[in-house]
Amino acid sequence: MRTLGYVLAAAGLLICAATFGMWVWLNAYGCGTGCNDFRLRWEDSEALSYFIPPFILGCAVAVLGAATIAMNWKR
Repeated sequence: MRTLGYVLAAAGLLICAATFGMWVWLNAYGCGTGCNDFRLRWEDSEALSYFIPPFILGCAVAVLGAATIAMNWKR
């Protein structure tokens, strides 16, 4: 059961990292080729509406994995 916790925690972290990576890629793609001041556009609520749910899902899966590890910790 503890192995399941490690798998869930790793999967949650992977989902969060992939979501953040895609967010950075979207911002770089939207900047185009002639952009010198690349920055993350946090005020773009339309794009964030697609990226926040998988990020929250990844956090929930990671917390579930951590809770599973903590509950099955052998002292």
